[in-house]
Amino acid sequence: MLRYFFLILFSPIRLLYYFYLRLRAFLRRKRTVLHFEFPSYFETSHKSFFVRKFQGKQSSMTRLDFLLVLRSLGKIKQLKTLKIFLPPMDWSLSEFWEVKEELIKLKEQGIRIESYAQEGGLGTLLLMSASNERSADKEAEFHIQLPSAESSFYGGLLKHLGVEVEAYASGPYKSFAETFTRTGFSKEAKKNIEDLILDLQNIILDALTEKGKFKKETFYKPILTAESLKEAGFLDSIRSEKEFFPEEEKALSPNHSYLIQRIEDFKFVSKRKKNIAILPLEGGISSGEYSGKEREAGKIEAYPTISLLKELKEDKNVHVVVLEINSPGGSAFHSELIHREISELKKEKPVFVYFKDTAASGGYYIASAAETITSSPVCITGSIGAVMVRANLKKLYNKAKVQKETVGFYPFREILSEYTPLKKESVGFLQKEIARIESQFYARVSEGRKIPLDQLKTKWGGGRVYLPKTENKIVDSLGGILDVLQTIKNNFPKDKFMISYELPEYNFRSEIPFLKGFGLKQMMKTFLPKEILFLKEMSERPLYYSNIKINWNNRKN
Repeated sequence: MLRYFFLILFSPIRLLYYFYLRLRAFLRRKRTVLHFEFPSYFETSHKSFFVRKFQGKQSSMTRLDFLLVLRSLGKIKQLKTLKIFLPPMDWSLSEFWEVKEELIKLKEQGIRIESYAQEGGLGTLLLMSASNERSADKEAEFHIQLPSAESSFYGGLLKHLGVEVEAYASGPYKSFAETFTRTGFSKEAKKNIEDLILDLQNIILDALTEKGKFKKETFYKPILTAESLKEAGFLDSIRSEKEFFPEEEKALSPNHSYLIQRIEDFKFVSKRKKNIAILPLEGGISSGEYSGKEREAGKIEAYPTISLLKELKEDKNVHVVVLEINSPGGSAFHSELIHREISELKKEKPVFVYFKDTAASGGYYIASAAETITSSPVCITGSIGAVMVRANLKKLYNKAKVQKETVGFYPFREILSEYTPLKKESVGFLQKEIARIESQFYARVSEGRKIPLDQLKTKWGGGRVYLPKTENKIVDSLGGILDVLQTIKNNFPKDKFMISYELPEYNFRSEIPFLKGFGLKQMMKTFLPKEILFLKEMSERPLYYSNIKINWNNRKN
């Protein structure tokens, strides 16, 4: 009741505000061109004013805010031409792809897209491919690298150092441990990765060549100049930035979309909106601190994540949850804990998932608990299976004149030692553990995705990695995060929603080493190869992990 009293009391002010918005829109009605400089990077955590000043760089917007601005441009009725400046951009492949698709949607609405760049890379050209007209500076350079892999194998080095690595994998395609045990990929793993890379290359080349309009060989060259791109027909013109954005051209700014949105959303009697909480989960999956609630950017720590999921479940203002996953996997046990909490959350409110760049192994495991999965077409997924890595450092210790003696050892105790060789019974135990963990993974995916177990194992399991497909039920649809939001709105047509992007708070400790302490562990991390430290850390731990990291650009673009 009190709410309606204040609405009536302030209604004259609201009315004046509405006429003010209308007047601003009216005065700009003849402007049909909009100038837009894209952000060079996206914010991935909440940062205070002090932190931004400490970092010394201009703050940017989140990817979600940027996509919402692009989508809202289609609502500006007088907009005829969108002219975009593309600076050097530190974006991921899926981010470029997502923005490219939004530009194509604007074109389909009748808006002409003109793009301009002074330098860039593969992602820049992907955005330009969605334009009606493409321009570049006379001296522009584009450094290109199509998706490819050049994996390092430390099997020979570790053997030379006296490190024996034992691996127990659930399938021939689960190649995570091969980095430490071999000098090259196994036949099965190599074929799987080759197929994945070729599929990804073909998708990107189809976009760049507009399905054959330009020669794909053009984009094999590592450096492309403006002249070479114009000669190939990809660029329409070579000109300066001043020529692209003439001073006499009266143009709209991207802020005009906010004005139009305010006018559309204005209600004299406003209604409360339901909240869609988008939770980005990015990085490897680990435990985190049980008592800690603070999430750290670039990590999926189970206990802080579970704490937040519980808060979202209990928050009556949150009606729908979207999990934005970008993870190669990690700890098997902690993937199960997160999966379990997502299942509990789903009992209370709808849970949707969006796959960004990678959602493999443990990343796919936790996603299988959700109702629906939408994926970027260029996301790497799969790697359904488990692997366990154990390092035996006895020969390395002997070379360093370090001796160990076992006291009070009991059956299977040597599994927890990096010095004592495994007995036959212990090897059998670890193999059974991998089989148990693999079976649990298959069961969760089969139940969540409604895929028969036998089909899952023979066609999509065994550690295989691939691009997402809807026909095999690995995902439900292909698209971007805005497509997920549109699906939610379609499912609840009578409801009005507001969106909260649950980014982690920026953590100074990740930037300043002495805030973490600087002891022996930190010194080892500084001077020893990270692969050897990784072996020691991951020893005896079952993992849902995919080691596939595909290079697609050799510089920030």
